[in-house]
Amino acid sequence: MKKITVLLIGLTIFFSCSKEDDSSKETTCIKSTENYNNDNGAVLNLTSQKWYLKENGIGGVDVGVNIIGTIQGDSAYIRTYGDGLIGDAKIELNNKKEFNQKFGIFFTSSPSSEKYITANTIIMVFNGQDTLKANISSCSLENSQYQ
Repeated sequence: MKKITVLLIGLTIFFSCSKEDDSSKETTCIKSTENYNNDNGAVLNLTSQKWYLKENGIGGVDVGVNIIGTIQGDSAYIRTYGDGLIGDAKIELNNKKEFNQKFGIFFTSSPSSEKYITANTIIMVFNGQDTLKANISSCSLENSQYQ
């Protein structure tokens, strides 16, 4: 009896969960190489930035970026804005100080009234006591929710 109850609960949970709708509209743009450095030796080389804007499941949009590149420094972080709270996410580096990582930069919980959205963020490269701050921006992303 216990096995049947567990099986029924499991089946109920399985069938009550809905599959995510992958048909949401997405706009992307790719930016070419950008290089940043300072006088103290910190360097950020972005070989690719793929920015995206897509509809999310709560009625708004998500804006994010996939960045590929290298640093000369100890570590790197990217600024995110999430639900209005500012945070810094660590950029994972391999042993050659290379990275290829996707980050959500911000989202909205309601439709944006702007036809085009340009996102901005900061990448920070730490080298000892020194910090290089690189301001990066997306291309103009068309908002599929605009009416």
